[in-house]
Amino acid sequence: MWSNVISIDKGFGREIEFMLGRLDRIKHLSYAVEESKDRVFIYIASVCERREEVEEKVKSLLQTVLLVFMKTRFFLEHLQNPDLNHANCALISSLVHFDSDYERGAVTRVLSETSDYAVDGIVNFRLRPLTENWAELAALAVRLLSSGGGDIYDIASFITGTDGAKNRVALSRDSLFNLTVRRPVEVIDLFGKPELNLINAIIRERPCEILLRGASLSAPMNSTLRHIARVVVEQG
Repeated sequence: MWSNVISIDKGFGREIEFMLGRLDRIKHLSYAVEESKDRVFIYIASVCERREEVEEKVKSLLQTVLLVFMKTRFFLEHLQNPDLNHANCALISSLVHFDSDYERGAVTRVLSETSDYAVDGIVNFRLRPLTENWAELAALAVRLLSSGGGDIYDIASFITGTDGAKNRVALSRDSLFNLTVRRPVEVIDLFGKPELNLINAIIRERPCEILLRGASLSAPMNSTLRHIARVVVEQG
């Protein structure tokens, strides 16, 4: 029997909800939840024969928690701009998904060296080189915003860069699909607002074109998508 434990401070409610939802979907995995005064403990287990595939899926969900949820929290705290509108969401999402390939590799290494998964402890201590980079990025964004060095979309595009923006994505009323690699795109409930969650998911895909297929969007959302990539409205 393979087993481990995931722990996290109770203040990270959205992260806890996401992890429990993802764990429910992992086949051959059993888990139990316990709480102390300040922390939630998720005890996970699987038969040895399934360890490799189960452990890989657990590490994948932890990677999302660390590099999407926790990183988003970091920038929300450091950008000194509490108004979470469409434009700010585009900037935050650009920061969150910046250098994602390198950071996934760093997190994979850290998780392989960790005996148990104290999520907030991993961010605060084991991922210190990454959080130092995040702080520099946040400081750069704040300087550009305060100096009037371009509007917020220009700053988001500057941070993201254009390299790798090659995917075509299709947005319909109820789904987001990457047409280039032919797979559905998961829209994570990161902000508690559907359109802001969509902005994050779209920016994560690094699109060069967004195809709208009957999607009903607000005016700020339509404007934001046109700043992210070329928008094509499917007729009929």
